[in-house]
Amino acid sequence: MNSQPPPPNPSHALLTEQVKLLYQQAPKALVVTLIVATALAYVYWNHVAEEWLLSWLSAVYLLTSARFLLIRSYFRVKPPITDATRWGRWFIISVGLSGLLWGTAGGIFFVSDSETHQFFLAYLLAGMIAGAMATLSYYKGAFLIFSVPVVLPFSYQVMTHETETQMVVALTFLLFVAAMGSISYRLYQTMVDSLKLRFDNFDLLKRLIQTKNDLEHRVTERTEALITANNILHQEKELFQVTLSSIGDAVITTDAAGKITFLNPIAEIFTGWSHQDAQNASLQQVLNIVHPVTREPVANPLTEYFNGTGNASVHHESLLIRRDQKEWIIDYAVAPIRNNENQIIGTVLTFRDVTEQRKLTQKLAYQAAHDSLTGLLNRKEFETRLSKILKSTRKNDTHALLYLDLDQFKIINDTCGHSAGDELLRQITALLHAKLRTRDTLARLGGDEFGIILEHCPKNEALQVANILRELVQNFRFQWQGQTFTIGVSIGLFPITATNQGLTQALNAADSACYAAKEQGRNRVHVYQANKPQQESNESQWVPRIQQALAEQRFCLFYQPIRLITTNEDQEQHGEILLRLKDEHGQFLVPGAFLPAADRHDQMLLIDRWVVKQSLQLIKAHTAAQSNTIYTINISARALEDTEFLDFTVRTIKTSQINPACICFEISEQTALTDINHVVRFVTVLKDLGCRFSIDDFSGNLSSFNLLKNIPLDYLKIDGRLIKNITTDPVNQAMVESIHHIGHVMRLKTIAVWVENGQTLQALENIGVDYAQGYWVAEPSAFNTNTPISDDRDRSDPFT
Repeated sequence: MNSQPPPPNPSHALLTEQVKLLYQQAPKALVVTLIVATALAYVYWNHVAEEWLLSWLSAVYLLTSARFLLIRSYFRVKPPITDATRWGRWFIISVGLSGLLWGTAGGIFFVSDSETHQFFLAYLLAGMIAGAMATLSYYKGAFLIFSVPVVLPFSYQVMTHETETQMVVALTFLLFVAAMGSISYRLYQTMVDSLKLRFDNFDLLKRLIQTKNDLEHRVTERTEALITANNILHQEKELFQVTLSSIGDAVITTDAAGKITFLNPIAEIFTGWSHQDAQNASLQQVLNIVHPVTREPVANPLTEYFNGTGNASVHHESLLIRRDQKEWIIDYAVAPIRNNENQIIGTVLTFRDVTEQRKLTQKLAYQAAHDSLTGLLNRKEFETRLSKILKSTRKNDTHALLYLDLDQFKIINDTCGHSAGDELLRQITALLHAKLRTRDTLARLGGDEFGIILEHCPKNEALQVANILRELVQNFRFQWQGQTFTIGVSIGLFPITATNQGLTQALNAADSACYAAKEQGRNRVHVYQANKPQQESNESQWVPRIQQALAEQRFCLFYQPIRLITTNEDQEQHGEILLRLKDEHGQFLVPGAFLPAADRHDQMLLIDRWVVKQSLQLIKAHTAAQSNTIYTINISARALEDTEFLDFTVRTIKTSQINPACICFEISEQTALTDINHVVRFVTVLKDLGCRFSIDDFSGNLSSFNLLKNIPLDYLKIDGRLIKNITTDPVNQAMVESIHHIGHVMRLKTIAVWVENGQTLQALENIGVDYAQGYWVAEPSAFNTNTPISDDRDRSDPFT
């Protein structure tokens, strides 16, 4: 039998560890002591005698320096266990001296006539006592040796003044010190128990080794006893090793019948069962686990191991429901415990809480698949779902892909900032969601573009849905910081059938159809047709065509007279200057064919500048012969945004020496609603110059009427969609009457457009509308120096 050295006396070893902890914690506390002492001296410099203050501070620095030297000596000498008492005594003496110095501070720094300084001193001494509780609780009595001298002088000073406030401070201070003492005592007991447990484990390990040696000695004497002892030793060793390897997790052990034999403290916390209560209980009774998604009960985890089919390396995830119904997601594994004959004599189940990890995993997975601004699916996830639908589409399946691009979004984003643009996207998301089915997929593809998958939706139904969404967005009014904006949406529709080629073809087709919708005038739905080329390529071709047309002077101006239809007005002529483009074959193209492309590709400013310059030249020629005509010039939204364009317009008007009163600039209602700030600035500057202004396509909704209060206008052009059916639609007629009445109340002249027959003209005259414009009144003609200003139709008979 091997001889073992005698173990150290547990009490001496315990004391040695306590002293060591004192010296280890002391350096930081001493640094804090110097800082606090210096701060105290600074605060009380003008309130305490200088000699007292300096003497006390010097004593603190000297004592602290001595304590630093003591600590340094301790770690340099590394004293043996037998010297622990002596080193502990020296440390306690230094602690007592420190307590006396801080107690002296409670007396000499007590400023009787300043409650603020009294509170500060109480706060500082309480902080020192709290720090002492954290650093001196490792050694019995150390905290009291420091805190009692600190407490008494200050408490005496406070109580002798006997004011109600000071008595409250004293009682609060003493209660705090008592609480710190109680905590210090508990910390001391916890530390002692911990150290004792460590030494007890050391003794236990020694005894286990001794037992092992005894068993090995008996093996040589008794063969029969060897088998029995070896089985017992193997069982204990196996259980001991498995338990130790799992000690960082919750551990539950069972016997061969599946009855619980042990729960470690972590398992007690997670199950809500104590070790004693769980003894001989079944595992399923204590470990209540269900499927994390379906919440169906999980089968007994031990069954497959008792049947010999279990795999100890496999981990499982389940939802653990504690005894008080609190829930965690856990990751658990089961391992069998076997004897020498490879028979299962029990099991050990280990598990750990993975709730936060799973939440993080789910959050990351969500973020990877969703747009952070709107919460919609992002482009990657949308393409994944679209690919699955394309691959699974069978012969009779019909789906639809919608590609949405908001109109006028850039204006709002540039005018009001990205915050407004972000809020608009969130509100549009909510609008679209409200009109889609649960099975439909809505995603933000980027910027102001959205994608929608309509599953099991034929083309006709998909077209209806697309138009519902378009009207929904068109009727939506976006409010931002007192301003109201309207937008539109261009939608490309691509029917999904079994003959589709794949993801790229589907997305390109829907995108192409969306571009076609924009080129056709925006705010519309375009259905992709495989046998017809889409408009996308045409749009990109417009840029060089527009630039070439400007260079070759193929842009032309037309003039359409606007007839005065009331008899109580001055005989003032009125007309609108219109833009046309002569193509390569000599045919005139209307603005709707090329202006959308010019707008999308930053060509509008060039066109606007050309229109203003050429118009003013022709107006100058006409005003020389006839000065009572008002000429209307259309201005785009792009021009209103540009400060240099406003300067250019003012400069050109002044250079032309035309009377500004004969010039009327026309702005669309859509532009005014979406870019009110630039519109007001443009109108204000040119109104001061003497120009006039009209607003086109006025629809008469509440937002439109608010415009009339904010923009100084002269003419109100009523939306042609209201005029067109005025003779057959009483609602339209009522709306026209309302707009005309409000316009006159605000001293604005009203103009009706789209007048296409005599009956419509007669209805407008009956209402009292001031002017009429349309192909029935007068068709546009080329505007040059020889253009007649008035039309030749006999206005005395509107039905001719």
